[in-house]
Amino acid sequence: MERVSPEQLAEFAAGVRKRWNVPGLVVGMLRDGEIVLAADGQRELGRPEPVTPDTVFRIASITKPFTATLAMTLVQDGLLALDEPPPGTHIDATVRQLLSHQGGLAAEWPEPLDDSGLLELTEGEPERLPVAAGELFSYCNSGFWFVAAGIARKLGTSFEDAMRARVIGPFGLASTGFEADDPARGHEQVEPGADEHAPAETWYPPGRTASGGLWSSVPDLLRFAEQHLGKPGPLTASSVADMQRVCSRGPGFGYGLGWFLRRRQGHDAVEHPGSVLGFQSLLTLVPEERVAFATLTNSSRGYAAIRDLLREIGLGDDEPPTVESADLARFAGRYRGQESVIELTPEDGVLRVERTEIDPFSREAMVLPTVRARPIGESEFEIVDGEWRGERFDFPRTGFLCMDLRLLQAE
Repeated sequence: MERVSPEQLAEFAAGVRKRWNVPGLVVGMLRDGEIVLAADGQRELGRPEPVTPDTVFRIASITKPFTATLAMTLVQDGLLALDEPPPGTHIDATVRQLLSHQGGLAAEWPEPLDDSGLLELTEGEPERLPVAAGELFSYCNSGFWFVAAGIARKLGTSFEDAMRARVIGPFGLASTGFEADDPARGHEQVEPGADEHAPAETWYPPGRTASGGLWSSVPDLLRFAEQHLGKPGPLTASSVADMQRVCSRGPGFGYGLGWFLRRRQGHDAVEHPGSVLGFQSLLTLVPEERVAFATLTNSSRGYAAIRDLLREIGLGDDEPPTVESADLARFAGRYRGQESVIELTPEDGVLRVERTEIDPFSREAMVLPTVRARPIGESEFEIVDGEWRGERFDFPRTGFLCMDLRLLQAE
């Protein structure tokens, strides 16, 4: 990878932000201990304040590697066992299975969440998938809630206080926390696929904090990344290696403990995206190069800009070849999951993908723009158009589809 100057990074950031009409974007790169930062756009539409390199955003699911890091500090102290269920919980899946999205649980709670706290929430019954723990990858927020509840019970404190005491404080993350002063405001597109945005809702259920509740800045994310690139700190080298070892697999990636593991332009990358309430983000590490990349946006289409930015700096997605498939009809049909209904139809050598998503907060249905997907493997496909281009899905077992990281079953 070639070095990127501050001027180049600023030019790239401004270009992709404007291309995708994202209100605000902050990006940073860490290389051999040196940090380069750039910021472009506004904290909130209709207000004059610009984003700066230190602006705080909701980082959404980048919280997951933080929660896994917290768990590993307890493993190091002999307070938590990876291959046993979380202490004090009533589920059979182990901590390792839950932290690698193979706990056999649906992504979200079976009913809308209220103001219930983590311990109260996890006394209830989660929705189970039609597969057992350890069988298949299916992205799961609720699994992280059970791990966090087990940590809180073991330590006799709250999950949030445990995170502050064992990760945020020792890692020196001054702008990271579960509340934020003067943060960027999230923005949702006025309709799926639209360029126009409107400010998003701000309420976040307290029971979800372990899967997506943190706020942070790009400099803090890069400090966090340094620990996972080998800088001496609270995590041992063995714990860092355990987190970056494949435990489960999905379409085009492996997953460790709180980290996606994939290839980017010939490099092994360790990363996690985030998306919630009008924010989208990404933290990527390239351990062999001692490089980290963090981008925060306040847009529900921010990842389209992030994907282009990755290409600009030489960390774009590897381009898989198109594979001829003589029998696309075997994948056709309607698939249903907790949050999605997917209709797949063969059409001129590709699959037409029609999606309806259920918002986990409002429970409202959203019909997304139709896209096409090309075959890139025996049972793996890549979306080729729209702001979701490059996303992959596969059929891990007859009758099952893994799309948007979630497992769906054929009707």
